[in-house]
Amino acid sequence: MVSTSLRRRCESLPDAVFAKVLLLLPAVEIARSCALVCRQWRDATQDASLWNELCAGSGLRELDALRCMGGWKGLFGTVYGLNLVASPHFSRIHHIEAEQMKRQALRTWEPKHRLIYDRICNVEENHDEPPSFCHWAAEGGSVFQRGGGDGVLREDPPQGCPPCPAALDKPVLATSYEWVGVQQLIGLHTFANKFLDTSPPLIFSIWFAGRQGSPSVFRVKVLLQDELKNVIHSWDSGDARATESKWRQIKSIIYGYPQGLRSIVVKVAGKSMIHGSGFYGAKFTSVRLHFLPFTQVKFHLAEGQGPEQSVVYY
Repeated sequence: MVSTSLRRRCESLPDAVFAKVLLLLPAVEIARSCALVCRQWRDATQDASLWNELCAGSGLRELDALRCMGGWKGLFGTVYGLNLVASPHFSRIHHIEAEQMKRQALRTWEPKHRLIYDRICNVEENHDEPPSFCHWAAEGGSVFQRGGGDGVLREDPPQGCPPCPAALDKPVLATSYEWVGVQQLIGLHTFANKFLDTSPPLIFSIWFAGRQGSPSVFRVKVLLQDELKNVIHSWDSGDARATESKWRQIKSIIYGYPQGLRSIVVKVAGKSMIHGSGFYGAKFTSVRLHFLPFTQVKFHLAEGQGPEQSVVYY
């Protein structure tokens, strides 16, 4: 909470100086906390020049802001506030909803995701229902009916551990005894090439946990691809030990990669270290991937999230 004395000192500053002070804060604090302090602070957080400055070096143009509802602030929220990952909690998509999604045209600054048949296992399979869809491709296939356990299983609620603190009422995916997982392709065709060719930083995060009594490991990869689907850069978390019955988060910044980004592939996998059947491997959910303004990278680097380093929060 901002003290009265601090607020009064800020009120005495010229508007241009006060704007420079706001730029020293994370954008999320400017949009949320600062806007609630008083009328002067709220008006300052609505200033288009402030959000234009926050987009410095991004390749975003005045024309982009004019075409976006809310001007520069709206453009900032559209480009940087959007989770590029579809179905971050691996929910199934009903066939009627899927048909509607197929007919919808993509908007500017909206990522493209493939709609595929849902091959993720479910605890209760109803073969009388029409097939559902998903944005995630399952590498192992749906083999739960055979009891093979070499695929991935959608759990809601999670079995053998508490719900994820970031997604209390959302599904999670549980893995099995081999390295199995899911992947998603994210197309960036509606993003301006001028913006993409600045190699904008990305911030990635995911939550994972182990089942009680079952040591397991977890791994995630993010592949950046050019127009021909060639990988121009990759980030790999390495093998992370999943703590039994305890959720943790991996979070990292991806930046400094070559020009030419046009699509992204996110791969998530896990396995049990002791079981030879069943879905006792690592669980994961709440996958997030955002573009990050160059002006905001410093705040995350201060937390230790380097370009080739993952940070695990307990």
